[in-house]
Order: sequence, then structure tokens, then C-alpha cells
Amino acid sequence: MGPVRHALRAATQPIHDRLDKAAILRPLTSPDITVDGYRAALVALHGFNAPLERALGGPGERLDLLRADLADLGLDADALPVATGLPHLDRHPARLAARYVLDGSAHGGRVMLPNVTRALGFDAGRGARFLASAGIDMAGRWRALLAQLECDLTEPAATAEACDAAVALFAALEVWLDRGARETV
Repeated sequence: MGPVRHALRAATQPIHDRLDKAAILRPLTSPDITVDGYRAALVALHGFNAPLERALGGPGERLDLLRADLADLGLDADALPVATGLPHLDRHPARLAARYVLDGSAHGGRVMLPNVTRALGFDAGRGARFLASAGIDMAGRWRALLAQLECDLTEPAATAEACDAAVALFAALEVWLDRGARETV
């Protein structure tokens, strides 16, 4: 593990551990998951991912998958609430940190996929494309991102800026997911 990835992991570990226990995401790993619980989790994830992916530009392939899953669940993604007040991503270290947060979450999605498939019947072809990162080489993308982090963030100040941005993004996600959990109760 390179020094930048190590720094990002260390900086985000406490908040990442809390996010793993977020009430709105817990159903994704529960054998008692319901379609309503799954729908609420995807709505919350869309609300964070959509503005972040748009701020980053690029293809937004995983966002397209998430929007398709929401449509499978009878929802119009354009009508859903999205997070506001996200950290600024106008500098390169912050943009790399945002990609680290988003692409890293794909690993968690793949861990949740078997439970969703077993309990609800959704898979990479319908309803759980986002969790599966269907059709996207996330392993290759992740390796390329890690190499780019180590290549582009060689200065300690740039690494610190990326760490601060990643923590701020995870904190914004935590607030957003907490809001989503309160609204679905």
C-alpha cells in the first residue's frame, strides 16, 4: 500500500467505520431486507452520488446504473432529493479524494450484492446493477486510481488536502444518510 493510500485510509477509517453501521444501509446486509428498505437505501445513495458524480464530470457509469435500479423500483431519479452543500472539488487533490470515496464504495456494494440477490432476487441484470457495478471494470479502475493517487499527490500538502477532502466527503455522506434514515422512519 502506497503512502497516499495509507494516509487516506488512516484519515477516513473512523468515519468509514461509522458509515458501515449507518441505519439506512444496515438492511443491505440483513437477511430480513425488504424492497422498501432496499429502495430507501438506494434513494439515499443516489442523493449523495448524483451531485458528486456531476461535480466530477466524466462518464458517471455507476450513477447510470443506480438510476436504472431506481427505475426498476418504480422511481424517477430526477424527482428524488439530492444533497447540497457538498465540499468543493475545485482542486485536483479534492477531486482525486472524491473519486477515492466513490470508487471505494463500489467494493462495499459488491459485498452487499449477494444478500440483496438472495433476499430480493435483484442482480447485476435488474435492480442491483449499481451494487454489482455491472459492466464496469471496477478492479481495473481502482488500480488506476491508486496509481494516480501515488503519482499525483507526491507533496505532503497535496496528500493532506486529499485526506481532508475525503474526510469532509464522508462526513457529508454520514449527514445525508442520517437524514435519509430519519425520513424513512
